[in-house]
Amino acid sequence: MDESKGNLVRGQGIIHTVLQGIVWIGSFAAWLLLPILLLILAGVVLSAAKVGTIFSWENDIFLFGSKLTLSSLGDLQWHLFGIMLMLSMAGTLVSDKHVRVDFLRQNMSQKHKTIIDLLGHVVFLLPLCGIVAFHGYDFTIRSWNMNEGSNYDGLYNRFILKSFIPIGFFMLFLAGIGLILRDLNALFRSKDEATDD
Repeated sequence: MDESKGNLVRGQGIIHTVLQGIVWIGSFAAWLLLPILLLILAGVVLSAAKVGTIFSWENDIFLFGSKLTLSSLGDLQWHLFGIMLMLSMAGTLVSDKHVRVDFLRQNMSQKHKTIIDLLGHVVFLLPLCGIVAFHGYDFTIRSWNMNEGSNYDGLYNRFILKSFIPIGFFMLFLAGIGLILRDLNALFRSKDEATDD
């Protein structure tokens, strides 16, 4: 094996490792569904029992302030759902479990499907991810600077949730780069195999 082919194989190994890491993070984040369901159940029971404040304490603590309320549980559900969504969307793309409109694509050859995916990733995915990650970072910094929190006894420190927006879209950007490199490699490999025949 010559040096260029060795570098290509190493590059493919790195791409595969990054993509698998993204899928693993998404799979791990999907387990947040269990605490979300428990929080929904607790919220329904406590709401039926007309409990507003569940616990209160002397000093403010991170996220909850000075008390745990029904509103806190509701906010925590949405925060965890947002985190789960942001951390799992890149893994969903990599493992090809996202929604597609395949009525045109289903009759195409694998080569044409790969070209369509490449164009979609370059023209739509990467620019969208770059824009949302850039503005999401600014959104998070503003939330941090103003110490944004709930004004109805919900959760505080909202910058935590908002920080997952640039994180999630940066992961999606990385996934897009990895998929582009993987698809380009597949196209060139099939071209080389065709010329070898």
